Amino acid sequence: MEIKNKIEKAKLGDQIAFTYLLDHYWNEVYGFMLQRTENETDAEDITIETFSKAFDKIATYNAEFQFNTWLIAIAKNVHIDLLR
Repeated sequence: MEIKNKIEKAKLGDQIAFTYLLDHYWNEVYGFMLQRTENETDAEDITIETFSKAFDKIATYNAEFQFNTWLIAIAKNVHIDLLR
C-alpha cells in the first residue's frame, strides 16, 4: 500500500515521494539494464534517463499495471533510443 501512496503523491508533484520511488526501484532498473548492456556506464546513464522520463510522465502512469513494469518499459525505450 505504501508504494501506491507514494505513486499517487508523486503524480501530484511530490518530489520526496518520487525520490522514494527512485530509491526503491533504482537497483531493479539498473540491474535490468546492466544485463542488457553489459556496461556499467551505459546502464547507469539509461537508468538516470529512465527516472528522468518517468518523473516527467508520471501523471500518465496507469495504476492497472505494476509500477516496475512501467519503469522497465521506459528503460527499454531509452535503450533503443541510445542504440539508434
